[in-house]
Amino acid sequence: MIGADLIIIVLIAAGLVIFIGEPLVRRHTNETLDSAQDQEVEQLTLQKETLYTAIRDLDFDYHTGKVDEQDFTELRSRLENEAIDILRALDEVDPFASLDDELERQIAALRQTPSATAVAALNGLSAPPTCTHCGTPLQGDENFCGACGHALRVS
Repeated sequence: MIGADLIIIVLIAAGLVIFIGEPLVRRHTNETLDSAQDQEVEQLTLQKETLYTAIRDLDFDYHTGKVDEQDFTELRSRLENEAIDILRALDEVDPFASLDDELERQIAALRQTPSATAVAALNGLSAPPTCTHCGTPLQGDENFCGACGHALRVS
């Protein structure tokens, strides 16, 4: 009887260890299986943050008088150029860069399409009421503009 109880306790303990330890082991294996692209993005991001910190420290040192103006302008220019290079490298590695370009293209196309107010005016129709502050078309009996929050009516 005691042997059976001991075996049950050992099995429950082993199950708990596996249940608790499995996510930790899985996370560790996923971290080691990261792609080279992810590692490159991580390295470039770390370099970017390091350069940003260096620029911030240089600005602080200049404003406190620890660095003269000539050295400040030379060092800041060099750090900014390095940061620009890192940002360009990040853009090249970023898998969503093409998506960003497509979104920008679609936004530009939407900005070039005429607004409903302009179309209504061209067709001789009365334009819908608009906000007096930002010009956004209003939906109905609103007290505040949904776009800018400007009060439309004073109660």
